[in-house]
Amino acid sequence: MNTSRRIALILVNVLCLNGQALPPPIPKEPAQIALWVVEDVWNKGDFSLAAQMFSPGAVLHYRGQDAPLAPESGVQIVKNWRAGFPDFHIKIEDMIVANDKVVLRIPFTGTHLGKFWGLEPTGRKINVTETLIIRIADNRIAEMWEDYDEYGMRLQLGLLKSN
Repeated sequence: MNTSRRIALILVNVLCLNGQALPPPIPKEPAQIALWVVEDVWNKGDFSLAAQMFSPGAVLHYRGQDAPLAPESGVQIVKNWRAGFPDFHIKIEDMIVANDKVVLRIPFTGTHLGKFWGLEPTGRKINVTETLIIRIADNRIAEMWEDYDEYGMRLQLGLLKSN
């Protein structure tokens, strides 16, 4: 057996356990956790680590309200968006890490091809700006503050008329 084939087999054995792929490593640093939220959860729809990533009592601050943020509710929010916009994609424009917080400027795009907010698919494209702040405690998400241009998104979807 040649060396490159032997190395490939070793890698396959390292990456698999009893024929099962090993789960991805759990992100620990605030920047890694923020990247996990954007890239794995939102962009790929990978919820495999969700149960380990939220602190008990985590909170989402949105539109002046505080809502409990459990793994199940977080997953459902993402699933609803991805069902309404199957090509949903977030791009990280800016990331600022300061102590236990990560601030992200993350515009997102998508095409409204599924039911969303009770609205039947319009086929319209959205391009929306968002700022997300994530506070990390004990390597888990403890709080999130979300602010996105919902007014602009509603205009793009044809739900509002511009002045």
